[in-house]
Amino acid sequence: MVFCAGWSTRARLHAAVVVGLSIMVSAGCGTDSRSERVDLGKLDTGSYATTPQDPKAADATVRARVIEALRLGNVMPVGSEVDPALTHNTDVAHVFVGKNSFSGYLNVEHFDSDTPGFVTGFATEAQAPAEAGRYSLDNAVMIFDSDAAAAKAAEALARTGFDLKDDERADLVSLQSDRHPAAHIIWHPKKQNLASWYPMGRFVLVTVINQAEEFYLQSYWNAAPAPAPMALADKAIDVTADRLKSFQPTPPDKITGLPLDPDGILRLTLPRPEGDRTANAFPGALDKHGALHKADEPEVARALFERTGVDLVGYGAGELVRTRDSAAARTYFDTAFIDKFQHRIDSPPGLPNARCVKYHGPRQSAFPFTCYVTFGRYVASVWSQQQQDVYQRISAQYAILANDK
Repeated sequence: MVFCAGWSTRARLHAAVVVGLSIMVSAGCGTDSRSERVDLGKLDTGSYATTPQDPKAADATVRARVIEALRLGNVMPVGSEVDPALTHNTDVAHVFVGKNSFSGYLNVEHFDSDTPGFVTGFATEAQAPAEAGRYSLDNAVMIFDSDAAAAKAAEALARTGFDLKDDERADLVSLQSDRHPAAHIIWHPKKQNLASWYPMGRFVLVTVINQAEEFYLQSYWNAAPAPAPMALADKAIDVTADRLKSFQPTPPDKITGLPLDPDGILRLTLPRPEGDRTANAFPGALDKHGALHKADEPEVARALFERTGVDLVGYGAGELVRTRDSAAARTYFDTAFIDKFQHRIDSPPGLPNARCVKYHGPRQSAFPFTCYVTFGRYVASVWSQQQQDVYQRISAQYAILANDK
């Protein structure tokens, strides 16, 4: 089971924050939603909730594992903190409570048998632009129920290794790091893929590096294979291990006791309907650092978060950002949602201060409709395949905020 597979894609669609710029400046942009006269009774909210609701868990164990992974995401480094050239986040499943192939590089056929005692994991992926060589780093941490289980899993996962054809396995090389001799490292020079599994207490630090540009040079220009990127792998382990010093994994017998909404933002976030696939695959929240994992350009997002005092982001049938105050929310609203392929459409009936757009661009996986609105210190965004549905979602999200007492 894999969660959050679409975060990075959606982040690029409408959260590519660029500080200092603003799109579609027109009547209503930058106004405080509370200053507009909105008759909640006239909003079309469909079957969506319109009042704050405490989150509930259909499967308490799975939900607890997701919450533990989100806690982990709040301390893990984004790619640019490992290597400044890794400026853009890319597609990867962030929270995972089952097999994760890390962008398809790893063989997951034996994942369950390789990982007894696995609790949860958090993964993030970043990529360097073409001018820097276009290489990517998948960086993840897996939590196990014991140190012994983590150590055995690291060895087993390395043994299963890459997803390769039989005739490709002959080129596989085992490496050892001088800095981290306990790491299990494999390298495929022809494909320019490196993977490392480093056990550290109850954790396994997973590093997957793909040197796409070098692979292209070999394939099409018969270039000599580049050396294994050991320095980047070592740096990923170093930075991640240092961040984990501040993280205390929850004892396995206590994990179901983790609070569902400790900061109170999920009760204000539009709930995701059962079976809905147009939003994140779980309700959850990340702090201002954790939310950087899903921004297209994390360092640009970090600057905007600091500027507007963002401290928390809730995810459900949409996304709810909590800023410092209403003025900061207006600044975020007028700055954050920039995409040249988004074109303004009418606001929903009865909610003139919502900003709605339709996507016209090259990404086939893009959601065609997105709407944004502010209320007090909050900025909400929702997206859908259907215009009426996105209107109902943003109207319901506004009603939830307005009905909070």
